[in-house]
Amino acid sequence: MRFAYLAFLCTLLFGCGEAPQAPTQGTGPPLFSAADSLAFFIAESAGGLAAWEAMPTLRFDFVAERDSEEVFRARHLWDRESAAYRVEYPVGEDSILVAVFSTDDFNMDAPTGKAYINGAPVDSTEMAERLTDAYERYINDSYWLLAPLKLFDPGVHRNMAPDSSDAESKVLRLSFENVGLTPGDRYWLRADSTGRLMSWSFLLENGGEGYYDWTDYEYIATPAGSLFVATRKQAGSRAVLTQVIPSDSLNRDIFLDPRPRL
Repeated sequence: MRFAYLAFLCTLLFGCGEAPQAPTQGTGPPLFSAADSLAFFIAESAGGLAAWEAMPTLRFDFVAERDSEEVFRARHLWDRESAAYRVEYPVGEDSILVAVFSTDDFNMDAPTGKAYINGAPVDSTEMAERLTDAYERYINDSYWLLAPLKLFDPGVHRNMAPDSSDAESKVLRLSFENVGLTPGDRYWLRADSTGRLMSWSFLLENGGEGYYDWTDYEYIATPAGSLFVATRKQAGSRAVLTQVIPSDSLNRDIFLDPRPRL
């Protein structure tokens, strides 16, 4: 079963796919559709796949707000060179879960890694569920931050949505095949004339739907240029913040520490 404290967050589990990957090409000349061209335009506006691939470490917080009040925060640290991942978030009024796992070989059917609550190892009877919850946070939360850089992930289908476009913007429709936690989800990404995402809307496989404006863009330096990401997604009184915290160096011992540290 899922833990009661996290139940209210289920509607936020929109993420699909794994880490962004560059599109593959066959031996012949590449054939790009209008949807692929728009997807490249969006990805380049976000800084491009080369800049993302060159980023060795990603430290960010995923924050849910209601009526300008913070109701949830998950703190993430990703060592992309080793695939080590650490996430910390509350699982009760006075309890913080710390989970560490590998993004490369995580198996939802037999999850591996370490999970702690307030520094103490989680009981073996709930370890698998806690690790699965933490992995879902990684998938979901990173997608809210990195969606423009994940348009060419394996299993992502791209189509134009001309009926939703207008003179100032174009809309890319995404669907998924055998990828992510909820492959039946559908997304519509609206980009302005520069390729920057203005908003997204979605229809989830569970019937949920929504619309968020993408705002408060910030630059993130990488060894191969800067990424340009929206740090606020707003829908009326609800907001999701994806706050990137600069991380110049990484002490890998942090992936061994069971105490909350992020």
